[in-house]
Amino acid sequence: MAEIVCQMSEKYEEYLIDESKYKGYADSISFPESEEEIVTILEKMKDEQTPVTIQGAKTGITGAGIPMGGHILNLSHMNKVIEHSTADDGTGRIVVEPGINLMELQKEIAARFRKEHLFWPPDPTETSASIGGIVASGAQGISHMLYGDTGKYVESIRLIDGMGNIREISGGQEEEILPGEKVDAMDMVLGKEGITGIITRITLKVIPKPEAIWGIVFFFEDTDGAAAFVDGLRKELPEEDEAKVAAVEYIDRRSIDLIEARKETMTKIKELPDIEENVQALVYTELQGNEDGIEMLAESLMESAMEYGSDPDRAWALSGDTEVEKLHAFRHAAAETANLYIEEQRRKDDRITKLGTDMLVGNLSFGELLKRYEKEMEEADLRGCIFGHALENHLHVNILPEDYEAYKKGIVLIRKWAEETVNYHGKISGEHGIGKLRRQILGDYISEDYLTFCRKLKVHLDVEDRLNHGNILE
Repeated sequence: MAEIVCQMSEKYEEYLIDESKYKGYADSISFPESEEEIVTILEKMKDEQTPVTIQGAKTGITGAGIPMGGHILNLSHMNKVIEHSTADDGTGRIVVEPGINLMELQKEIAARFRKEHLFWPPDPTETSASIGGIVASGAQGISHMLYGDTGKYVESIRLIDGMGNIREISGGQEEEILPGEKVDAMDMVLGKEGITGIITRITLKVIPKPEAIWGIVFFFEDTDGAAAFVDGLRKELPEEDEAKVAAVEYIDRRSIDLIEARKETMTKIKELPDIEENVQALVYTELQGNEDGIEMLAESLMESAMEYGSDPDRAWALSGDTEVEKLHAFRHAAAETANLYIEEQRRKDDRITKLGTDMLVGNLSFGELLKRYEKEMEEADLRGCIFGHALENHLHVNILPEDYEAYKKGIVLIRKWAEETVNYHGKISGEHGIGKLRRQILGDYISEDYLTFCRKLKVHLDVEDRLNHGNILE
């Protein structure tokens, strides 16, 4: 056992913090490479009455994989592909361990389904995120509006529950969690942030890739024009029989400035042209389908963007996986550079963490929502950057505090937005999860129905409450 469980030391300091900059502490850590090792570790921790925190690639921004004492069970060494197969309907299945990251998965799918041209639709822009973490947190990606929830592409999960039992969970399977109360068994795991068990194997559904993919970036000299363009698309999104709009993403000027300041150090985007200073916002659209259909869609989008003040001659239009990946990297840089800003501020004051929203507000226009965020940050004398999934009113507002006093004001403002979001019948967490950080900041705004459901799952799958203390629940 000494070879599996290591006592915490400076050597493992990096495993006490994630991209949220939420920092924890632990007594020991392990890097199991098999289910057998996981079960052995769980038995040891049970004997010692030690809580266990499950950890993946540490790319999360809610502190879900960060321990508050006890043992860290890091799954990064469980990163193999177990098997793959194709089905009669042209789709495929690939069985992976939880530690494989999105970039590795994409490479494996490309190699193993080379003739079939298949892909896994969920596409979080953080390609170093582990698949186990994506499934456990409910991450979605920029093409969610076209392809739907990540769970649609997870066919089955192998789970070790809090008692050390190995469970096979499949889509469509029901399980009785209380006498007379049955639930979809996948809902016991998807998006539950490790509070119900340790994912050890995932069967993913892969589907045919679109024939072609284009990315078009429209630039606007005022945010009102960009917002009106988005609201026009929300009212009537152009469609073609053989092509669809897969993503509509908004990025504001402050995000652009953060990206431009670091662009030279970012390999994938440093060759992109500089963005002119008079640009106040951009809207990235992604089109997928056959070439003829995409061309028709692109023409329609160009005409619409022109109506709202975007010059088509200044737009970026790229096609093909390699080129569009540069635009994905640019979109990810909005989140990455905001995180880097927080990291710099944290060096001055380690009480500062990431302060970002993940709220969906459906009962407002995009323009109204954007103005609300901008106006209330200005009134609170706070700086921040705004980007995210525009067509779904799912914006990620990142407060950029200059000091701890601004950080505290940022918490007050985010709580205000959470209260308003609940009043608008929106969601305070769309894809990043709740973890420990958001539970501490927004705990009293989390749906009581959801908390009750999670408590029932705890009783059913982790009755001794040993796994991922502090995530979602007190």
